[in-house]
Amino acid sequence: MKSQILPLLLSFACAIAACVTPASAVVGDARVAPWKDNRTGVFLLMFDDGWPGQVDAAVPELQKRGLTATFYMVPTKGEYKARLPKWTEAAKSSLVVYGNHTMTHGGCRDYEHAKTEIGECTRIIRDELQPVPAKPDRLISYARPGVGEGKWTLTAEDEARILRETNTISRPPFAGHGAVYHWKTLEQMTALVDKAIVEKNMNYLILHGVERLGSGGQDFWPLKQDIFLPLLDYIQARQDARELWVTDHITWHKYQTERDAATVKTVKVVGNGIQLELKSSADPQLYDQLLTLIAEVPVHWRECNVSQGSAQSRVPVVNGTLTIDAVPNGPLISIWPAQ
Repeated sequence: MKSQILPLLLSFACAIAACVTPASAVVGDARVAPWKDNRTGVFLLMFDDGWPGQVDAAVPELQKRGLTATFYMVPTKGEYKARLPKWTEAAKSSLVVYGNHTMTHGGCRDYEHAKTEIGECTRIIRDELQPVPAKPDRLISYARPGVGEGKWTLTAEDEARILRETNTISRPPFAGHGAVYHWKTLEQMTALVDKAIVEKNMNYLILHGVERLGSGGQDFWPLKQDIFLPLLDYIQARQDARELWVTDHITWHKYQTERDAATVKTVKVVGNGIQLELKSSADPQLYDQLLTLIAEVPVHWRECNVSQGSAQSRVPVVNGTLTIDAVPNGPLISIWPAQ
């Protein structure tokens, strides 16, 4: 009889344990989330040429919805210069990030010419348009402009050289991702958003003009507001549902680069706490993006105190899992139950 009861008791105990702690979860285990806040996918909104409708119509609507976008500037462009005070004001928002679309959008001959067309544009963004004193050499996004035949004779090697020397990073290509040029309907554009979520990866849309209501002319390739505004609403809904991380090109690039070069080590697990170490081999002078960690903690913990150096926070626990942000190559990360 005892020989029959013992296996039953063991099976019952294992069943209870399985309800309390998932079989694959080990307290103290941690990993870097694929994307910030453990969102499912990433979407980038990018605007080329500094057209008036972008700052007049697009920026206010993006800010209403808490959506980030990258705007690729041409500093000598007349339409841009006419609204420079508005662009300078918009630069104060963390949702508006400026990128390099060359000084003139007129082409580039060679390396010496690239020092002005590309290098000077990057300098203006860093030092004048969107200065960040703590990071004078921070990464800037770059989009090579489309120009007439024979106007771009800069070699691929010299283009890569000037980008490397100025800490400027090429964005994904325009091909297959242009609003109005490639995709004309709301359904086509929201399909790009859905694809990012389904594939758990990054996708993007590149816009030029945005329709301006009233008099005063229109931008190049203006996207009608009756498409643009529902598109933003759709993206916002996916962001609010935590399915989508909507960010700028450089922030996405930094996260992906650091994530792919990162390791998480469990330093210590004791009854009242866990310590983790987050390292990344990416250059810390250029790659300083916070990474999101997923850590396993005891299932009876409801909230945790988390500290890394002087940074402290209180974070809820969901089914024995903790989601936190941490600095790579910083101090140890300490986690303990909040009382």
